[in-house]
Amino acid sequence: MLAGGTVSHAVLIAGPDGSGKRTWGRALAQALLCSERQEQAEPCRRCLSCRQFQSENHPSFVYLEPDGRNLKIDQIRAIRGSLYLKGDSRVCLINQAERMTAEACSSLLKILEEPPPGLYFILLSAQPARLFTTILSRCQRFTLQRLSESEITDILNERTALHSVESVLVSRLSGGLPGAALGLAADEALEQRHADAVQLVRDLSSGRAGSPHALISRAAVLAEREDLIDFLALVHLNFRDVLIWSLCRKEELMINPESAALWGDLCFTRGLEDAVELINQTIMDLLTTNINRRLALEGLLFMLQRRMS
Repeated sequence: MLAGGTVSHAVLIAGPDGSGKRTWGRALAQALLCSERQEQAEPCRRCLSCRQFQSENHPSFVYLEPDGRNLKIDQIRAIRGSLYLKGDSRVCLINQAERMTAEACSSLLKILEEPPPGLYFILLSAQPARLFTTILSRCQRFTLQRLSESEITDILNERTALHSVESVLVSRLSGGLPGAALGLAADEALEQRHADAVQLVRDLSSGRAGSPHALISRAAVLAEREDLIDFLALVHLNFRDVLIWSLCRKEELMINPESAALWGDLCFTRGLEDAVELINQTIMDLLTTNINRRLALEGLLFMLQRRMS
């Protein structure tokens, strides 16, 4: 569409967080602004426009994102004047567009209904259903899909210094999201967090997690972790690995194939199935409710210990 000049004045790029929406949005914006692109899809990356864009100093490029919890009407009003300037192409990239207030959506809609020549809007959204249907109807929509494990591994091999075993683990933890994979690869605490999660799973699975008093103390320590959700996600995934190993002994289905050696000859599944469900429910409760973290973790550890007994 870039090569053919058929890109809509309003483009929506949708996909889960970490799927690459902003990377694609910026790539499209740079191509639309490139003065030497002609009938090619790729920007030249050499002209003045491309150099200005790469240095974050392009006068015809506007980037908006929520100010606090929402993207407000004042933010739309503040840029309206620059959008109607005459001249070459202008691009407005709006990140987390679903967080626009109703007033901001209405203000944007007025521009989309009668856009000035050369103006392009690129909307990025992880929850496009929250946008006004009148805005959705005016957008050319592209939905980013999750990548395969091998594609994520290729990205990690190209852009990071992870060795092969780490790349496999990170690619499986990322859920097919390149942004999540690169974030995990850059997380210096990931290795220790994963080791802590494996130790907790081993202690619970072997009945060595300790007395009720020890479990309460352990819950109190876990409740103070800033990375609690990420930690519980690793605990969840490791219990999942134990379950898979117990069911079918297939390392290729495990998040961390190297962990197969840790679980020995486990041959029980019912308690493991319950454990996976319990951890998943606790994560959801922590993310979506005001539940007391310490009490939630105390209950989780007691129930997991009981299931593994």
